[in-house]
Amino acid sequence: MNEALLQASGISVYRNGRLTLQPTDFAVRAGEVVGIYGPNGAGKSTLLQALAGLLPLSSGTITLRGQVLGRDLTPFSYHRRIAAMFQEPLLLRGTVAYNVALGLALRRIGKADRKARVQAVLEQLKIDHLADRPIGMISGGEAQRTSLARALVLDPEVLFLDEPFAALDQPTRRRLVREFAELLRGRRMATVFVSHDFAEAAALCSRCAILDAGAILQDEPPTRVLERPGTSRVAEIIGIEA
Repeated sequence: MNEALLQASGISVYRNGRLTLQPTDFAVRAGEVVGIYGPNGAGKSTLLQALAGLLPLSSGTITLRGQVLGRDLTPFSYHRRIAAMFQEPLLLRGTVAYNVALGLALRRIGKADRKARVQAVLEQLKIDHLADRPIGMISGGEAQRTSLARALVLDPEVLFLDEPFAALDQPTRRRLVREFAELLRGRRMATVFVSHDFAEAAALCSRCAILDAGAILQDEPPTRVLERPGTSRVAEIIGIEA
């Protein structure tokens, strides 16, 4: 087995005086897509935000390519090597191309290189025809594609996705999931994906961590979880009979 690109060891999180993530070990290898699935309040977003360095840890360490966050790697350096996308696109005023290029501009990428990279990712996500369209004049699905393009154009070592398709209508959602699965296979990018839809997670992920009450109950390929849920609680969470 390849060494982990991203490794979390014993990480825990307290929020509002409550332990929302129990001491947890978690790892992602290069090119691997790992899903996080569980009921509402299970701690899915807390785990993802902790891994992305967006929440203070109460215990444990996060390591990227052998460098410990906060010791060998500053938060600023860490965030330059990852990208995150959330349920709400959080786009700024301006055009689609402007929003996608923003991260590159902040990293002082030259104008010509920036333009070429933006054009390539817009084409990949089939929204190049929207490059000059104002953000206020695009659909919800187009906004999610724009947000995803803004993350992908940075070529992150790890991509974090927190229920990015949850607010979309079912036809748009199914189409985006299908296209995104194909895109991830082509890019071979390490990805951590939170979903409240197990079928969606199974379609995208090579491994799925089943989370409940801030603890990982099972972490295996989706087919294995379906065939052999580790506990009756896992079976209950994924909606099958134990």
